[in-house]
Amino acid sequence: LTPVPSAKDFIDVILSKTQRKTPTVVHKGYKISRIRSFYIRKVKFTQSNYHERLTVILTEFPRLEEVHPFYADLINVLYSRDHYKLALGQLNT
Repeated sequence: LTPVPSAKDFIDVILSKTQRKTPTVVHKGYKISRIRSFYIRKVKFTQSNYHERLTVILTEFPRLEEVHPFYADLINVLYSRDHYKLALGQLNT
């Protein structure tokens, strides 16, 4: 189980990867369609990276049905089983 980064770290990693992997300069003489496609490419790249990272986090997270009963009870006492499942379900949508 890899550690889940904080929201700020998560955003920083995604945006720095987007900056490194996509073009970064728009010149004055570009047509509006070229500028639009430039930003659409950046947005789609960022979206796919978010999707990949969140999918990895969700698939690695332990399922309550597969966890030892002691740990399932501990999660229920400390965090509430229903709240845990609801939070993971909201991430999954």
